[in-house]
Amino acid sequence: MAFAASPGPLPGSVTSYLLGPKLIRGEIVIKGKDRSLRDMRLDRGKLIKRYSAGSLTLLERDATKVVIKVVPTAHVFLNARPSGFRSLRLGMQVAIAHEVTPAGDLPADTVYATGPRQQPKWAPPAVAQLFGNKFVKAELFVMDTAQHDYRLDRGKVRQVGAFQLVLREADGTDVTVDISSNAHIKLNNQNGTFLQLRKGMMATTMRDGDKPADQVYATGK
Repeated sequence: MAFAASPGPLPGSVTSYLLGPKLIRGEIVIKGKDRSLRDMRLDRGKLIKRYSAGSLTLLERDATKVVIKVVPTAHVFLNARPSGFRSLRLGMQVAIAHEVTPAGDLPADTVYATGPRQQPKWAPPAVAQLFGNKFVKAELFVMDTAQHDYRLDRGKVRQVGAFQLVLREADGTDVTVDISSNAHIKLNNQNGTFLQLRKGMMATTMRDGDKPADQVYATGK
């Protein structure tokens, strides 16, 4: 089960990295069908308690234990093949995405699992939902040579300052993002420079914690 080519504002290589085996957990906000915002929570870790009382328990890479609600009728994929809860064994690697609402977490309806030495991947339709054209913003914790807190913002450029962008996000809020002087800039899928960015363009920025963004992906004229 491989990731599909990029369905939205980010290159496929970036989404593959962010959702890949180094992911600990994350939160991605997308626009729903009624244009309302949906807050999606992503978790990946080792199964330490099998399906019981409507939930699975995972131990994530930073030693955080999480209990995730899952509907009894969830689609379970083991090594990318349809399976069931009974096939899940302690020590397996599991990836789950579910929606978070003000009233509480909604149960997940899909579970991806592999053996202990492999890493599950979200299916292409799930990637398209999370990082497609409905993508708004995200925060993802990734364990590489060090732990990273990647923050991504997407919106219409309202103002271009001295290595700074003001983006109007889908919820109507403005976010100011500092941009590194040596940031990697992609404009209409071509290498570009910060000086080419203009008010009215759509832009997605990526930064590690409170550092200036070192990646910008923009479209428009």
